[in-house]
Amino acid sequence: MKYYTALFQKIKEYYKTQSSNSSEMALICPSLRVYENDEIKLLLPQILLDDPLKGEGLLKKQDLSFQLNSLPTSDTFWDVNPANTLFTVYGNLINSEQGLNPDSIATVNETAQQVLYDAKGKATKEKKAYDKYLGLYETLVREWEQHVAAYDDAASEDEKHIWLEKLNVILLKKEKLAVDHKLLGYKKLIEEAIKQLNSKDGLEIFLANLTNSRNTMELSKKTGIQSLESYHDINFVPYDFMSNDSGWIKLSIGKQELDQLYETAKNEKDAFPDEVISIDYDERNIIGIELEFSIVTMLRNWFSLPTLTSEYFKWNGTQPISDGQSISNNFLLPAFPKKLILIKNLKINIDPSISETVVNNIDQLIHFGPIIMKNQLFTNANTNVRFIKAIKNKETLESNNVKYYSTKTEQNDSNMLEPTPVTTPPIKPIASAPIYKAMDSIKQPWIKTTMAPTIKMMPIINPTPTPTPAPQVPNAILGIKRFIRTNPILFPPVITTPTPVKTLATVVLTITDSVSKQNVYKSEISVIGTNNTIFKEIESDKNGAIEFQLPVGNYKVKVKKDGYKVFESELKIENLITVTREYALAPESVTYDSFFLIGMICEKLPQIPKIV
Repeated sequence: MKYYTALFQKIKEYYKTQSSNSSEMALICPSLRVYENDEIKLLLPQILLDDPLKGEGLLKKQDLSFQLNSLPTSDTFWDVNPANTLFTVYGNLINSEQGLNPDSIATVNETAQQVLYDAKGKATKEKKAYDKYLGLYETLVREWEQHVAAYDDAASEDEKHIWLEKLNVILLKKEKLAVDHKLLGYKKLIEEAIKQLNSKDGLEIFLANLTNSRNTMELSKKTGIQSLESYHDINFVPYDFMSNDSGWIKLSIGKQELDQLYETAKNEKDAFPDEVISIDYDERNIIGIELEFSIVTMLRNWFSLPTLTSEYFKWNGTQPISDGQSISNNFLLPAFPKKLILIKNLKINIDPSISETVVNNIDQLIHFGPIIMKNQLFTNANTNVRFIKAIKNKETLESNNVKYYSTKTEQNDSNMLEPTPVTTPPIKPIASAPIYKAMDSIKQPWIKTTMAPTIKMMPIINPTPTPTPAPQVPNAILGIKRFIRTNPILFPPVITTPTPVKTLATVVLTITDSVSKQNVYKSEISVIGTNNTIFKEIESDKNGAIEFQLPVGNYKVKVKKDGYKVFESELKIENLITVTREYALAPESVTYDSFFLIGMICEKLPQIPKIV
């Protein structure tokens, strides 16, 4: 989590320079949260959608809405929690007894009205007197302003004396007129009536907001999921971030800056969960990261913050709403999710000494924080920098195959007493980077979420163990295997017994355009084992081809590329003979993209104490 935390720190620092709202807090998301652009579009109001939502689309919209409306329960992180949403809490608050009847808006204070106007709607003698003296006072103020502006420092002493005498006369007239206004102009009486009537305007606004929110909530409860419902609508700003580059900022961070950002984050320890920030290790194989990020505002037509902060709002519940300071389960609504912190096109630049064989190892999960990376090595044609990309196919990430590897990781964590050497190709040694750091004193609790497997933060093995001597293997990678890794090696295998190379068949795929017959570059290929736990996420090269290895088994292949319809096929590996396939993609006006939610900007509510 070291450089994942550093990335979040960088974006948080940027946002602080763009926002002046001291009530907003940037909270890191420690779990894997990925959303495809077609999913995000489901949350838009119906009027902005090409086709009305039906059936499964509405169910997906509801699910996504509950996720993104999850309330924070800590001032150090945010995560999905459908059991504690803004819908439920806000609905309970606005439906509480306020001791006010909307019909009372029409009952205006008759006494205040009668002070100003008579039964025929004409000004009373008191109001006429008030207006008369108010006009005289305004005229005198203008006279005073003009006299002050006429002062000339170059005038003679006699002229200055005359100017001063006239100023004294104006000031005396001003004091006398102020007294007349109070006594003869009914100043106090008229202004009290005006104040009382204006306060009715504030009450009217409060009741209007309250009634609108109550009606929206009530409609949702009665109708449930239906095409005209606005309950789950979210208006995004920028509204089209999911379909173009609007609002996206390119970011490149080198290793030195990543280390500096992490040190800054450690100094702000209270701003991050202990489970994240306490793990200090050297991600030696990472030399930099590149990505695009966007901070997207969520607007909800049913949510009215002024309703809760109004002087007219009353709350007599047993649990306070907020204290304006902390975020915890002690309060009903201490803060609400306001802006998404999203990233896309993540690339991890790695040490050039890392071989393609190491990256392609099918027995491992490669992580950048909670984000899983592809087991494929890419090279920048212009800079020759080697890098890996994030898996953004949500179907793959939610597959049982990936869950198996994650479960295997947790089992290895709990069962492993000693590091197990695993032979890998030579890796350039870094003498200054220790393999282990003492962390016995660090308490590593569980992070539990409702939408992803439990993330277990295990303490690292003592730096001075006395294990049973093992054969000396050159450049061995210690096989400490974790979902969130605490060892410094980026590519440790998850499976303790590696798949022998001799049991792997070579697969060569070529992706072409079904119309032009041209090769398709950078098509995203997902290979999921249907009778085993293997999965691969890879891309085609400039020739539209990709070569990789798989064990014998049955596989489902899915190919995606912007501008083409999704291609699906079955692939059977029956023996170790090389398998060659050509897949033709049908052109279609469609785009595929995914966004990783790495944090949330939440706004704290001001103090709203309970009223007994």
